[in-house]
Amino acid sequence: MTGAPPAVDGGRAPRACPLCGGRAARALHVRPTRRIVRCACGLVYVDPLPTAEEAARLETAALRGETQPEVRGMWDAYGRGYDANDPVVRAFGRHLATLAALAPGRRLLDVGVGTGLLVHLAREAGWDASGVDVSPEAAARAAAEFGVAVALGDFTTAPLAGRYDAITMGDVLEHTRDPRAFLARAHALLVPDGVLFVAVPNHRSLAFATADWLGRLPGGGAVADRLYVPYHYEYFTPATLARLLAESGFRVERMERENPHLGRYRLHPLVRAGVAAVLAASRWVGLEARVVAFARRAGDR
Repeated sequence: MTGAPPAVDGGRAPRACPLCGGRAARALHVRPTRRIVRCACGLVYVDPLPTAEEAARLETAALRGETQPEVRGMWDAYGRGYDANDPVVRAFGRHLATLAALAPGRRLLDVGVGTGLLVHLAREAGWDASGVDVSPEAAARAAAEFGVAVALGDFTTAPLAGRYDAITMGDVLEHTRDPRAFLARAHALLVPDGVLFVAVPNHRSLAFATADWLGRLPGGGAVADRLYVPYHYEYFTPATLARLLAESGFRVERMERENPHLGRYRLHPLVRAGVAAVLAASRWVGLEARVVAFARRAGDR
């Protein structure tokens, strides 16, 4: 049977699932300007997408800490005065060491540079590292803090030299309006056997399960909004991320789970205690809040 997809929200066709293309996703949370939906394939995503202009505004607001007050000042900890013993910095070091063991060479591109710290640490570890970012503010900050060379523009279209041995996307893929296009560009820019690093929030986690439960209670929408932030458009599980990587020409070499470092967030003591308890429990049951994948460009051997 053929025909137009079912209409929602005053006649607008629902957004196709970015993973399987289906249009029959069911609502998980309904918020004033968007729905969080779950497809039968397992991917959770936002419908509708914001316009490109609105997405750019949301990213700028997030960078300035205007969207989530608890992250204001977070970036200050990861400028030139960073603490080498900070858990986030140590995690960067571990991930760079894994990349060094997997990648065929030492030319690296970081997508979404933040303060430029990852590129700086990569250079300190012997990589020929540079970055690309859609935000002029982020590019300027990375240059000011660490002298990082940053190409300005959307990763899918920015003029980049290519022939990278490794590409890193830490907390980036969930921000993209078209994750397949992002991964296709990464595949094209990597050398044969090059390695892609991806880190995203893990929707199959105790943190999201708790937010989903609380979000269905009367008045609980604000709780869900702390995880379903307005500048994230897809929510992956280890399985859906692995499927997307495989369908984009990558072979997953290693997948890990980890929790965020709470020390970088400004939280009320009671809220901090509750979140810390959820994250601690998640480690016991193997449902940590982030998933990390190292995936090799496939089909080159």
